[in-house]
Amino acid sequence: MDIARLDNLLLELTDSERAYRAGARYDWFDAFDWDFQPEIDDNHVHKIGNRMRALHQKGMPEGLSIVRNSRFNPVPEHVHDYVEISYVYCGNAPQIVNGAQLTLAQNEVLLLDAACPHAIGELGEHDIMLSIVISRPMLRRSLDQSLSSAGTVSRFLLNALNDETDHRGHVHFRTGGSRRVRRYMQEMLCELLEPTAASPQIASRLFELLLVELMQSYEAALLQTDAPALPSAQVAAAMSYIERHACDCTLDDLAHHLHLSPNYASALLKRQTGRTFMQLVQESRLTRAAALLDTGATAEAAAREVGYANMSFFYKKFAERYGCTPAAYRRRLPR
Repeated sequence: MDIARLDNLLLELTDSERAYRAGARYDWFDAFDWDFQPEIDDNHVHKIGNRMRALHQKGMPEGLSIVRNSRFNPVPEHVHDYVEISYVYCGNAPQIVNGAQLTLAQNEVLLLDAACPHAIGELGEHDIMLSIVISRPMLRRSLDQSLSSAGTVSRFLLNALNDETDHRGHVHFRTGGSRRVRRYMQEMLCELLEPTAASPQIASRLFELLLVELMQSYEAALLQTDAPALPSAQVAAAMSYIERHACDCTLDDLAHHLHLSPNYASALLKRQTGRTFMQLVQESRLTRAAALLDTGATAEAAAREVGYANMSFFYKKFAERYGCTPAAYRRRLPR
């Protein structure tokens, strides 16, 4: 299939789109999974999409599918139970992701973890956005075949495979000028629209190449001073891990838990919180020690409980944080 024909097929209006343009509205009530309404930040969010149906598509490998989003039909806030990649083939795509407005420009990519709440604004006639739906087994195969576990995209996908981590993250790839991203997407679409017996294998390799290109472009952007930060959910996960393991937490342990390199985890925490890893650990230990003192524990017992072997160091750090010795802190309690 030549690219001109591909462009025409993608721009062709469906009967539903003509109806939406004329004023009809899709009833999203029927699309919601009423048996599964996750609570995110104390708010119930609807799930849209059937994972089993979405991941079987002729011309695509098992666990990977591509759909074109309907134009003139805004999508309300929702989540999925799979990872999704949004790609703008042409035009723009306004979205709200985790409560923040975001506009994808032509050839840009948005990688969404399963529990990331997002809504899609109304697309105009020349706004073509594609959604790639990815299963967990497909993610594992892609990581095993072609991706370094140290890359940003790999870390995001590894997080998506981990049941114990937060899944509200997203990454916006500003790849408007990337020739490779566009070419890989066009070739995958050609395999989908004119499938052959070899199409699933070809599409699988193209998808792996797409992830590699996204990884390289994002890592290059991180070298710039105005580079976008990794999802705040990873910082929240890091803080939670430190609080739970403050007494014996190491940077290597934290980095392994988050699927990050130690240097990158340290830089991420410093950039997002303004404090180093060790400062965050010390704060968590001292907060716990103060709570133990509040229950009547001795300074020695509190220090041991939170991981301090050197009492002089504990006294010094405690005084720096609370402006008094542990004994003075205890004396403030009512007898």
